[in-house]
Amino acid sequence: MIPKGVFCLEIGDWYESLTDGTSVKPVLKLLATAPSRKAPYIHRDIITEAELVYYLKKWPMQKHTKFPILYLAMHGKSGEICLKKENGRDHRIDLDTLAGMLEGKCHKKIIHFGSCSTLLMHGHQVNSFLKRTGALAVSGFTKNVDWEDSTAFELIYLSAIQENALTRAGMTAVFKKIKKKVGTLYSELGFRYKMLP
Repeated sequence: MIPKGVFCLEIGDWYESLTDGTSVKPVLKLLATAPSRKAPYIHRDIITEAELVYYLKKWPMQKHTKFPILYLAMHGKSGEICLKKENGRDHRIDLDTLAGMLEGKCHKKIIHFGSCSTLLMHGHQVNSFLKRTGALAVSGFTKNVDWEDSTAFELIYLSAIQENALTRAGMTAVFKKIKKKVGTLYSELGFRYKMLP
């Protein structure tokens, strides 16, 4: 299997302390160096919507086709991801706005929300996001998740994607495999996925 790279945009400051080093980057490094995976990654810390827009314009470019997995690692709420404004205040971006940024640019790509509760929303809204972006699949959590549990789960999930083709059948196999592999953690995190029909 050809490695499927991860294009990760992570909130620069998970917590208010500038000395806190919390990051998903070690998960990406492990995936990139695992003997059977070798999945490349691009990782950028972002804080503001302007930075998000900047990198989301770069992700669909031809030179980044080896990175079909968009991993948005940040805080979230139901139907939203959470960033900051220039003044430091919270700034929420809903999936409809995000779909506008990615409209029609995600063919054969996967978008994963590594954020609390973002996919706690009506199925019609998730389907609309999929249709607008053209993504093969979208995944994420419907609950507030524990940091260690969710990142361990995401390592298994991103690893399983490496073993399958980026097709509907391939992703169906991924979702079945991880559900079996992680047992109750799947439901404890409220993991949810949707694919284009």
